[in-house]
Amino acid sequence: MKKAGLVLVLFLVFGLVTQASAVDFSLHGDMNNRFMLYTNHADFFRPEQQGTLDDGTVEDNFGEIKYRFWFDATSDDGAVKGVFATEIGGLRFGDADGMPYSGDKVRMEVRWAYLDFQLPFVDQKSRLLMGLQPFTVNEYIWQETVGGVKLYGDVGDMDYEAAWARGYEVRTTGSDDDREDVDALFGRFNFKPAEGLKLGVFALYQMSDADADTPAEFGSISSRDWLIKRFEDKVDLDLWTLGLDGGFSPNPFFIKWDLMYQNGNIDNINYTDFASGLGRAGDFTVNAYFAHLDAGMSFGNHKLTYTFWYASGDDDPLDSTFNGFLATDLDRFDSVTIMEGGYTDDTYFTERPYIHDKGFVMNKIALDSKLTDKLTVGGALMYMMTAEDLEYTDNLGRSQNDDKIGIELNGYLKYLLYQNVEFAVNAGYLWADDAMDFFEVEEIRDGSSDEDIFRSTARVRYMF
Repeated sequence: MKKAGLVLVLFLVFGLVTQASAVDFSLHGDMNNRFMLYTNHADFFRPEQQGTLDDGTVEDNFGEIKYRFWFDATSDDGAVKGVFATEIGGLRFGDADGMPYSGDKVRMEVRWAYLDFQLPFVDQKSRLLMGLQPFTVNEYIWQETVGGVKLYGDVGDMDYEAAWARGYEVRTTGSDDDREDVDALFGRFNFKPAEGLKLGVFALYQMSDADADTPAEFGSISSRDWLIKRFEDKVDLDLWTLGLDGGFSPNPFFIKWDLMYQNGNIDNINYTDFASGLGRAGDFTVNAYFAHLDAGMSFGNHKLTYTFWYASGDDDPLDSTFNGFLATDLDRFDSVTIMEGGYTDDTYFTERPYIHDKGFVMNKIALDSKLTDKLTVGGALMYMMTAEDLEYTDNLGRSQNDDKIGIELNGYLKYLLYQNVEFAVNAGYLWADDAMDFFEVEEIRDGSSDEDIFRSTARVRYMF
């Protein structure tokens, strides 16, 4: 309870300070109560793509909370703003490490802590933001919280960002130590050349030095760890991502796109393809890409959207080139059964727009309808594949390879109980295709998918 008490004291202190100084103080909250209503495969929803599918059902249901509270302290002229946020994350009712009898466990973290201020002596539209902050490069590669410094502003119809972020810090303790931190440099320009048209261009450079000279010292990663935040300080990283994104919305139609190309090196690693068990040690060149398109139209209170994306995958774990698109840190909610689309979104199979280093192909049609001021319903149909085959050995010792994940049907309902209080329920069913056989336990892995996946979740959420 000490952390909770400290936060309360901080709220009170800042509140009293605002009464005596030229600062506007505001308190915000997101009180999210979530419920796993039912799933037939709780064994599959394990983060970092570690889930497996047992023979028959593995049923579960639970309730949990995820609460966030934050305050802004802003000068009366808007030149300076400080933000501090806390999170109580994914605490399940009755969990021995979270919310047992008497509720005496403490699970509180700092979500944001940053200072945002107008640069003195320069244009009033140029600002500097520093600290633990929300950080977005592009929603399909990096959109999360990280420590860093960002310069941003706008000039006419163009706005810009330039940032440095450090995702992993290694402390230097001796004269022989190399600098092994994982750093990123990011720049973006956004344009509005015409009414309804938005264009963005960006570059992301990421670097690290693992200080390893021999294979015995190399860091070990597998295709299941194919996410930069999972590399920590294990690799020598020298990676560029160049991107174009934007959208066009000639009413009633709309289109949105994202294009990215990656090139660079990941050196001094022991790499293993988790599916096949094959791999090699040494240096690798990265040559990967990503393409996404949303296209649709609005009619009345309805919106119809087609979504496609292609994340390139790696097809040969023994060569010296990585072709699998590589994200840094993000959350994807497109699928209820594969990704974080369930409202209990701390329980998922993958947070990435791909599986392992095999990439992904998404085809999705979604219909959303606002039936009343308070009621919204919707559904989606998806056909999903990996860009390259998952290659593995089945329980009889036979080589198998497949790229078809399956067809998924999702549906949801949202109802506004009170102002700022929402009730929502959703469900997803995956008719698993044969690539999902790889994730089945060894005893039933035979080259043919045997286990479909169902999940239904709900939430009651108060935001202010």
